[in-house]
Amino acid sequence: MTGRKAQLADSAHIIETAHAMADAARRAVLPFFRHGDLVADNKDAAGFDPVTEGDRAAERAMREVLAERRPEDAILGEEYGESEGTSGLTWVLDPVDGTRGFLSGTPTWGVLIALSDESGPLYGIVDQPYIGER
Repeated sequence: MTGRKAQLADSAHIIETAHAMADAARRAVLPFFRHGDLVADNKDAAGFDPVTEGDRAAERAMREVLAERRPEDAILGEEYGESEGTSGLTWVLDPVDGTRGFLSGTPTWGVLIALSDESGPLYGIVDQPYIGER
């Protein structure tokens, strides 16, 4: 079985994996939120695109889950770029969407996780670690 039929057959594992990644990102990022020593680096020389150690820790945590559960899938992450896969599926990760809010201590940020294939999006999660909504 290939393509969308195979992905639908594997949907329970995909959903469990996405939630495991959101859980891991939540555990990794929350210690950095509202931490007095949080520092941002600028990723954009032409403007201001902040990244914090919280962003990096959350993406590393999600990648670790994928390495264990779905090593055959590709990854496109905001902080660590692309990792090739062989399954035809790509996880798209934004570990802290709303880094400016994260930096200012406002709970207006979230963890974004999506899964796509060559035809487009298949599944997605928006997790808001601080307020506990998903």
